[in-house]
Amino acid sequence: MRSARDAALYVISRVPPARAETLLKESFRKYSLDSRDRRLVTELVYGVIRNLITLDHSLSFYIKQPKKVRPEARNILRLAAYQILYLDKIPPRAAVDEAVEQAKGVAGKCMTGYGHVRSRSTGSTGPRLAAAGFVNAVLRNMLRAPEKVIFPCPEKSPLDYLSLKLSYPKWLVERWTGRFGFEGAKALMEAGNDVPPLVLRVDSRRPRDELIRLFKEGGIEAEPGRYAPDALVVRSRRPVTELPGYDEGLFSVQDEAAQLVSLLAAPEPGEVILDACAAPGGKSAHLSSISGGLARIVSMDISLDKLAVLKENSLRLKTPDIFSVAADAAGELPFKGKAAGFVHAGAGSGRAGAGGWSGFDRILLDAPCTALGIVRRRPEIKYARGPADIARMAVMQLSMIENVSGLLKPGGTLVYSVCSTEPEEGEGVVGRFLSRHAEFRLDDPRPFLPQPVDRPGGAAHGLVMDNFIRTFPHLHGTDGFFMARMMRR
Repeated sequence: MRSARDAALYVISRVPPARAETLLKESFRKYSLDSRDRRLVTELVYGVIRNLITLDHSLSFYIKQPKKVRPEARNILRLAAYQILYLDKIPPRAAVDEAVEQAKGVAGKCMTGYGHVRSRSTGSTGPRLAAAGFVNAVLRNMLRAPEKVIFPCPEKSPLDYLSLKLSYPKWLVERWTGRFGFEGAKALMEAGNDVPPLVLRVDSRRPRDELIRLFKEGGIEAEPGRYAPDALVVRSRRPVTELPGYDEGLFSVQDEAAQLVSLLAAPEPGEVILDACAAPGGKSAHLSSISGGLARIVSMDISLDKLAVLKENSLRLKTPDIFSVAADAAGELPFKGKAAGFVHAGAGSGRAGAGGWSGFDRILLDAPCTALGIVRRRPEIKYARGPADIARMAVMQLSMIENVSGLLKPGGTLVYSVCSTEPEEGEGVVGRFLSRHAEFRLDDPRPFLPQPVDRPGGAAHGLVMDNFIRTFPHLHGTDGFFMARMMRR
C-alpha cells in the first residue's frame, strides 16, 4: 500500500506540465506495482488532479499559512485529503498514518521549515519529525473538525462557488458560465470530473455483436455506443490489454466522438488519403477499417516518438495500408514533385491525371488544440491552459488547415476537427478559412452520421447545428469535439 501512495506522489508532484498518463506508466515500472496497486495509484492520481482546487481550499482551513507549505508536503496532504473526503474504502486514520510516513521519508529532501517537533524518546529535533508532525496535525484537525470547511454561496458568488466546489480555474468558469449559464456550466464541469467509460472502436470488418459475445463469455459487461456504429462501451473495470481480442487487433481505444470524425471523411477503396496530424493513429486505423483496408492512407505527424507508437498500433490492428511520414502540418510538406511518388504509386488507376498526381482524395486534419473537450480523460488540462492558449491555438490551427488544404484535389473532401469545446478553435477557424478560400464550401454532415440529430432553433441536445458537429460530455456522454466537413469545388 505504501509503494502505491509513493507512486501516486511521484506522479502528482510532476503534473502539470507532464501528462499524468505518461507519468503513471513510469511509476508502474519504477515501483514494480501489481495490477491491484496500479488501480489504486490511478484512482489516487486522477482523483487528486480532478479535485485539486477543492482539496487546496479544504486544506486551507487547517493551515495557518497555506502559501508557505512546500510542494512535497502539499502533495502529501492532497493525497491524504482526497482519501479522507472522497474515498469510502480507505479508513481515514489509515490515510493519515500513511501520509505521516511519507512525510518522514521525504523530509530530509524538501520538507524542512515547519518548526520543530520534539521526540519523546530522545529529545532530538529535526526536519524529519517536524514534517511528520506538521502533516499529522493538519490531517488530524481535518478529521476532528470537518465543519470548518466552508464554500461560497452559489447565489451570491456563483463563479467562486463553481471554481472552488468543482475545481476549475476561475477564468474557465467565467468563460463557460458566460456561454452556457450557471446550470449549463455546472453540468459541463461535473461531467468533466466524472470518470469516463472505456470506449472501444470495433474493427468495421467484424460484427460488433461478435465482440460483445466474446466479452460476455469472459464476464465483461459491454454495450453498443449511442452514435457511432462501431463503438462499444465497456462497463467492467479491466485493463484494455487484458480484454479478449486485444492482441488479435479486434478493437482499439477511441472515444465515440472521435469515431464520428472518420465517418465524416467517408473514405472509399482505392483513394489516397492524408491524415495530417495522425499520431498515435486512432483515426488512421479507423479510415483503414472503413475502406476495408483498400485505401492508401498517409499518416503524418511531427513527432517521431508518436509515429513509432502509430506503427506499433498499425501492426496490432493489421493495417498495412497505412504509411507514416514525419512532417509538420504547419510547415513544408513533402508531397510535391518526385517526393509525392510514394503517395500515389499503386493507389489505383485513374487517381493521377494527365499531368501527374492531382492531390489527395481526402484530407483529415484533427488539429492540435487546447484539449478542453477531454478534461475528463486528461484532468491536468484544466490547470495547464489559460485564455491566451485558445487564441494561440486558433492561429496555429488556421495555419495548418490552409497549409494542408492545398494538397486536396478538386472535388475532394477536407475534414477538420478538434477535441476542444471552444468556438475560437472550431467555428472560428473554419469560418476564417472559408472566408479566404472560395474554392471550398461547408458540406452537410448529416448523411454521414448513422443517427443524425439536428438542433432545431439552437437546442443543445443534438449533434448538428449550422452544418457543424459539436459534442459535449454532459449532453452526449462523449468527449467534447468539434468537426466540420468541407468540399473543394
